[in-house]
Amino acid sequence: MKKFFLLLICITFPFSLFAQERKLLPLSEGKYFSVYGDNLNAILVLEKINSPSLVSVDSIFTKTDNLYDVLAETLDNLYSEVSDILDIHMYSFHSKIHIVRDKFQLNSILNRRYKMDFTKEALYLHEENTIYVSLEDLTLGMLGHEIGHAIVSRYFVVPPPVKVQEVLCGYVEYNLRKKTKEIPH
Repeated sequence: MKKFFLLLICITFPFSLFAQERKLLPLSEGKYFSVYGDNLNAILVLEKINSPSLVSVDSIFTKTDNLYDVLAETLDNLYSEVSDILDIHMYSFHSKIHIVRDKFQLNSILNRRYKMDFTKEALYLHEENTIYVSLEDLTLGMLGHEIGHAIVSRYFVVPPPVKVQEVLCGYVEYNLRKKTKEIPH
């Protein structure tokens, strides 16, 4: 009888592992964001959202040896910047950022979970309080835009209509791109 149960467990255990979606642990924990990603390269993320007002050289070379801590600090600074642009300040705010390899992996995740075809590079899911972004397409403006969605949808009791959110988040993206000189003043 014991051999039967042992055999049953040995046969079913591997299948149950494949049936469950793998739970990722946060790579970085900041005041405002928990960052998730599979084999995420912190240097690449920091390069893509490079802005002198967000990343302090001191934090890279003197405070820590862990680039994920620098990433957490950078994202916290970006949150503060977006909050200032929107003039919405929530100090108890906390959300998740899930960085995936590319928009095809993002589409695969959303298709598997929600049966949704998605061709964009990023989105904010209010139900999960999670920002999903493609590392391949990541920009400071894009990430700021999605953080804007997270702030707006959490600030108001009833989130504004999608078009209103897009105007506000487009304003955030425009200001960040103007500040980093991606677009002329």
